Parts: sequence; structure tokens; C-alpha cells
Amino acid sequence: MVSGIHVQLAVSDADGCPVSSISEEFEIESLSVAQHATRTATEVVGELTVDRSDDAGTEPEAAEEVFVDETKSVYRYTHDNECPCQRVPSHGCPVRTLRADSGRLIVSFIAPDLETLRGVVTDLRSCCEGVTVNRLTRSAATDERSLLFVDRTAFTDRQYEALETAHEMGYFDSPKGTTAEEVATEIGISVATFLEHLSVAQTKLLDQILST
Repeated sequence: MVSGIHVQLAVSDADGCPVSSISEEFEIESLSVAQHATRTATEVVGELTVDRSDDAGTEPEAAEEVFVDETKSVYRYTHDNECPCQRVPSHGCPVRTLRADSGRLIVSFIAPDLETLRGVVTDLRSCCEGVTVNRLTRSAATDERSLLFVDRTAFTDRQYEALETAHEMGYFDSPKGTTAEEVATEIGISVATFLEHLSVAQTKLLDQILST
């Protein structure tokens, strides 16, 4: 039986990614990424489309404009070794989909096994501040779902509440359905305390998922 794992990760603070930096200033309407997409390319190459109808004439610094019409521009860019879009394929996992909003990346790929998935997450954590597993789907020959058991007792009440409330309020959605300030207010704690609880809870959750 095929044992592949379809993975969707949310990555924040990806300073080496041109898509991340461009999405902080522009609304990206569509995005594509491919390995060695041109005859002369030796790295990961991508193209993105932005809406230029309301901008003030500014240009993304990390990309080259290759097409333009009255309201939209298409930019071509390359990734360096600090970019998730370069690091994920280096583990033998081509990027399947990529989205970006306000500097946050949502990237999906298929890992052949848990060992490879652990390697990808560890690699991304070495260059990006925030790496969150949004979805894991195991390959299956039937419609049966593969269950994953998480030890609830590994979390303090506050850590679990921070994780659960953030999820329910859409904090992990793309684009985000809420802000850290709104989740913290809902729980009744400061933003700094919420982010600390959330960071620890995410680490504990990833440790359980990736050690299965």
C-alpha cells in the first residue's frame, strides 16, 4: 500500500522568501511555482499575479515584471536557499500548492513517510520562526480515515485553551479569520501570554504528530 502523506503547512517569518515579502505589500491573486521552470534556471522559479488597480506605482523588489495589462501584473521570481519553496523540494517533495497572505505562506506537498516529514519541518524551523501543521492526510486504499491520537494531558489547561480557541476563531486560516489580540481578549489574557501558550502548545502537538 502507498504510504504517502499529503501535508499542508503554514509558515510565518520566512524572511528569505520573495513571495512572503511581496504578499506583505501586495494582494497576490494567483501563484505558481516549479523547479527549473526556464531553460537557464538552476533554482526554484515561480510567477505571481497581483492586482495593480489601486496601487501607487510601487514595484515588488524581489521579482521581475514579465507581463502587464490595465489592472494586473505578472512577476517572475526565484528562491534562495533560505526560502521554504526551495527547502521543501530539496527533501524530494515538490511543492504542490502555495498561497501567501500578509507574509504568511501556506504550502502543501506529499511526503513519502514520516521521517521525511520530520526532516522538512526541522529544516523549515531552522530558517522560519513559525511552522504550523494545518493538515495531514495519509494515503489510503479505501475511504476510511486514518486516526491520530493526541495525548491531551501533555498540555496545560491554558495551552490547550489557547490552541483550541485560536483554531475555533480562525487564527490558523488563510487569510486569518482573527488576530492574536482578538483571541487573547476572548481568553482573557495578554497577547504576549497568548502567543507564549500557543507556541508551546504547537510545539507539543508537532512533537506528538511527528513522532508517531
